[in-house]
Amino acid sequence: MLEVKGVCAGYGRVQVLWDVDLTVSVNEIVALVGPNGAGKTTLLRALSGMVPIRDGSVTFLGEDITGRSIERIVDLGISHVPEGRRLFPGLTVKDNLRLGGWRNRNTDIDRVIDLFPKLGDRLSQVTGSMSGGEQQMCAIARGLMGKPDLIMIDELSMGLAPVIVEEIIGRLADIAASGTAVLLVEQDVDAALTVAERAYVMETGRVVMSGNAGVRVADPRVEQSYIGTAGGGGAILSGYAVAPPDRVLRGFARLQGAAKRLKTASSASDFPRLPTGQRETSCALLRGSG
Repeated sequence: MLEVKGVCAGYGRVQVLWDVDLTVSVNEIVALVGPNGAGKTTLLRALSGMVPIRDGSVTFLGEDITGRSIERIVDLGISHVPEGRRLFPGLTVKDNLRLGGWRNRNTDIDRVIDLFPKLGDRLSQVTGSMSGGEQQMCAIARGLMGKPDLIMIDELSMGLAPVIVEEIIGRLADIAASGTAVLLVEQDVDAALTVAERAYVMETGRVVMSGNAGVRVADPRVEQSYIGTAGGGGAILSGYAVAPPDRVLRGFARLQGAAKRLKTASSASDFPRLPTGQRETSCALLRGSG
């Protein structure tokens, strides 16, 4: 249904995505996981027409949608639930849902209320006053009002309690079974890979691994994308590159040498003399005292 081939995209002169390949089949749930800055959100924006595609192609239901307008992509049947939900906080739940069905003139909210019954009790409530979990339910329900063939959900669990995440994740299977495939971007790897049939792991703008989601749950390489080894033996911890051990030791030796030279210099007259008050202030700052 959705076929992404060699897609490159970015912002201005900065390229974020590099030769990304990805597919989503009819009624399938596919997870896209990876650390912050991996390019997951940018990929969804590129597929929605919000970020220009510099190279590669995107085909949806047999039609090339590369470079198409956002409106055309929506009309073809792709819905995007963005990171942060992006509801209209001053409007009621009912009004937000109706806006989701505006392009195809769908005003029937019963289907989405069946999926998220809590919204049925909040139809007259402005969304800005709801909890984060209720807002996420409303955002997904609004995305479904256009009766899409594919819904892309960005960071479903962001800021939500685990019990709420479990409740919403549990509805994705019902959404897929009803005829809407799901492309789920998620940092909660366990939740994403539990519900998905297939998964892609992104790192620094590239897909570094893909396959059956059930297998990937236990694959140590998934963990390595978050806290594993980087090229050259360095580790990646929460998105920060750490040098390999031999480089760390060499760097530490250089620091020790610099410290010795500094100690020698400080006992000589290598530093300019400061007035008494400034000298005392400088020493206090070096000691870390107030």
